[in-house]
Amino acid sequence: MNDRFESYRHKTRAVIFLLSAAVKSIYGNTKDLIVDHSFGDGYFCILKNDLNISPKTLSQIQRRMHKLQSKHKKIKIRNTSSEDWEHLHSPSISTSRPPMLILDEHISASYEFTNLDLSTLPDYELMPYDRGFILRIGENGTPLKSFIDHPKLFETMNENEKWGRILHVSSIPDLNNQILQLGFKQLIWVAEGLQEKRIASLADEVAKRSGIRVVFVAGPSSSGKTTFTKRLAIHLAVNGIRSHYLSMDNYFLDRDKIAPQADGSLDFESIECIDLDHLRKDMTDLIDGKSIQQRHYDFVAGKQDVLNEQIKLNAEEIIIFEGIHGLNPLVHQGLDQSSFYRVYISALTQLNIDNTHPVSTSDGRLIRRIVRDNKYRGYQADETIKRWNSVRHGELHNIFPYQEQADVMFNSALIYELSILKRYALPLLRKSQKNTIRDRLITLLSLFHTIPDQHVPGTSILREFIGDSYFTY
Repeated sequence: MNDRFESYRHKTRAVIFLLSAAVKSIYGNTKDLIVDHSFGDGYFCILKNDLNISPKTLSQIQRRMHKLQSKHKKIKIRNTSSEDWEHLHSPSISTSRPPMLILDEHISASYEFTNLDLSTLPDYELMPYDRGFILRIGENGTPLKSFIDHPKLFETMNENEKWGRILHVSSIPDLNNQILQLGFKQLIWVAEGLQEKRIASLADEVAKRSGIRVVFVAGPSSSGKTTFTKRLAIHLAVNGIRSHYLSMDNYFLDRDKIAPQADGSLDFESIECIDLDHLRKDMTDLIDGKSIQQRHYDFVAGKQDVLNEQIKLNAEEIIIFEGIHGLNPLVHQGLDQSSFYRVYISALTQLNIDNTHPVSTSDGRLIRRIVRDNKYRGYQADETIKRWNSVRHGELHNIFPYQEQADVMFNSALIYELSILKRYALPLLRKSQKNTIRDRLITLLSLFHTIPDQHVPGTSILREFIGDSYFTY
């Protein structure tokens, strides 16, 4: 398994711990520090007692981080006592006690492997942003690059916070308390209702824009793109717009025409594996009112088949085109900008374990994929985890660089979903080989109380992963 992502993550956790230790050293506590969510090349953070934090204050915190790093060299670690656990955690959290990390007077639970050697940390800096700041963290062994902003993504994250306030859930203890108080049905209904309203609003926006003939839907693995497109089609129909569905998967080049990588393997995440000439011609012909032949890709034989069935768009019809490269300008080349609409969909988990432990968005998607791969493809968790770094590599190069080019972003994460997925994923993970990813996911899922899955609606995006959807895939 390629450890590049894992090694970077372990060091990232150490930098976050160093930040919280510096805040504790300066302010006397860390309760006001919230490491809210990953963003760009780091994490968006808030100091609740200083919502207009100055560059001077951030410089002071950063200097303290460097001082602690130079003084201690290593983070100490020890087993958790009953007193530690009662002091640090809500009674609604029930799990085996993780170890405690210690630096000077600061102590914190460690829910995943953390690099203890402070001398090996990557470059980092604190930068004012919005009402808080960004903890920027460089790649291993390389200086920090120029900051690249992602305003649309940040706006989507802010919407997630608003939804969390509506649902009265921002952390795992909040969610567990609602489950213990038997309020999970209302939670499910409101969470699903918020997504339904968002999809309806998106369909309304498409309907308002005259001339749109293609809606491109793109996003990383296990974002729920397929269910989203089916629900979008329903809301477009409510607006009097009939839609047809096309998948970019059916435009792969024949396998013998794909150039291998240096190690001889084929990178199916690369846009160079897509038959762009035929894809763009079909898009142009559809927009011009011409018929096209449907295509199907035989993944076993590695061949693209041209089928007898045809598609032609009538005046009030559109194509919903799903594929990971849907935001790449190479796909839209030659198309009139006013003829297409781009949707970026991802599962942006909006929960925290505690103030300095946000639940990883990529971990949430990996848990979805482990459940789906086992249910529909017969894969064990080991196989899915082994492929995950390759999937992540493809996302970093082929999806994330283009996300800000979307006309709209849609968050497919459901605030209650890990309480459902736990009963499916945990047994699979416990049977799998020990490694840091597997151990981290087991620790994460053990924090959640479960919810009976019969309360999940048949149209929910979650049904794409756990089964019994009203939709056919």
